[in-house]
Amino acid sequence: MQTKCDILILTADFGSGHKSVSNAIKSYINDVDSNVNIEIVDMYKIIRPKLYKYIYKFFGILIKYGTPIYNFDYYKKNNNDKFGKLHSCYKSSSRRLARYLEDVQPSIIISTFPTCSAYVTKHKKDNNVSIPLITCITDIVKGSEWLHKGNDMYLVATDTVNKSIVKRGISKDSVITTGIPIRREFLEDKNLPELRQEYNVSQKDFVVLMMGGGLGLIPKEVSFYEWIAANKRIKLYIITGNNKDLYNKISKYNEYSNINILKYTDKVADIMAVTDLLITKPGGITLFEAIASNLPFIIYKPVLGQELENCRYIEEKELGYVVQSEKELIDKISLVMKHEDIRSKMIKSIKEEQKNIDMKSLADNIMSVYNLNK
Repeated sequence: MQTKCDILILTADFGSGHKSVSNAIKSYINDVDSNVNIEIVDMYKIIRPKLYKYIYKFFGILIKYGTPIYNFDYYKKNNNDKFGKLHSCYKSSSRRLARYLEDVQPSIIISTFPTCSAYVTKHKKDNNVSIPLITCITDIVKGSEWLHKGNDMYLVATDTVNKSIVKRGISKDSVITTGIPIRREFLEDKNLPELRQEYNVSQKDFVVLMMGGGLGLIPKEVSFYEWIAANKRIKLYIITGNNKDLYNKISKYNEYSNINILKYTDKVADIMAVTDLLITKPGGITLFEAIASNLPFIIYKPVLGQELENCRYIEEKELGYVVQSEKELIDKISLVMKHEDIRSKMIKSIKEEQKNIDMKSLADNIMSVYNLNK
C-alpha cells in the first residue's frame, strides 16, 4: 500500500535534470502552501520495478555508443504526431500505473518527462479518469513527444515554445510560459565580494566553469588543459558530479594552480555567480540556471536531438556559441576573454530571456488547478 498524497510529480532518471526540475516545482508549491503533501516518484520504478535499473544503464550505453539510433527515434517522435506516441506503453506497465494511482489517489499529477505524460493520458483515456495532468516541458523544444490529448496544462520554457504549441492545436489558455523550473538559489541575490574571496577569485581572473561531467562530455585532449594552465588569467573549475571515473581520470590536472577539479557539489549557483563563461552540454535546466545567473556559455559538441534543438535557440537568441572541436573551444574562450563587448552583448541577450522565468506564476497556476480538484 502506497502513501496517499495531494500532488504526485512523476519523473524519470535519464540524467539528473528531470528530478532537479521536480524538486524545484515541489519547493515553489510549498512556498504557497506548506501543508500540501507532494510526492516525487520515478515513473519507471512504478511501471518497470524489476527492470528500471537496466533501462537506465542501457540509456547510458545508447548515449555513448548509439547516438544515431537515439536521434532517429527522437526526431521521429517529435516530427510525426503518430509515430511512437505510446510505443513504450505496454499493458502490464499501464496496469501497474493504474494500481499505483488507485493507492496514492493524488488530486493532480505533474509530469516532468514525456513518457510520464504519455502513460498518464493513456490511463485517463482507458479508465475514464478525469484527474488533471500538468506537463512541465524541460527542454526548449517544439516537438510532439511532450504533447498528448488529455493533458490539462503545459508549463513551457519560452514564449516561442508557447506559440509553437498553440499553433499545433493546443488551447492557448492551457499553455503557460514560466521558464524551466530551477532551484531558488539561482534566483537569489549573491554577495559577490564574499563569494570571490571564498573561491579566491580576483578582479583580473577570467573564471571558466565546465560542466557535463555526468556523461563525461568534456574535452579529453591533454593539450586543452595545458593551454588553460599556460593562460594564468584563466581560472578553470570543472564539476564532474557523481562521475567518479571521470574525476579519477582528470584529477591529475589539479596540479596546475589555475585548474580546480571538483566532485559533486551543491554550490553550483555560487560558482556560477563568480563565473565569466560556462562550458556545458545544452540541457534545458543548465541553460536556464546560466540564464538566471547572467552567465554566457559555450556549448561543447552537442550530439543528442534535444540538445541540438536547444542549440538552435541559443544561436537564434545570441546567448552563446556552439563548438564542435577543442580548437574551436579554445578560439571562442580566447575571443570572449579578450573582447568584453562580445560578452556584454551576450549578457544583454540573456537578460531578455530572463523575462521568461516566473516561478511565482508556475506555483500559482499549479495551485489553481489543485484547489479546484482537492
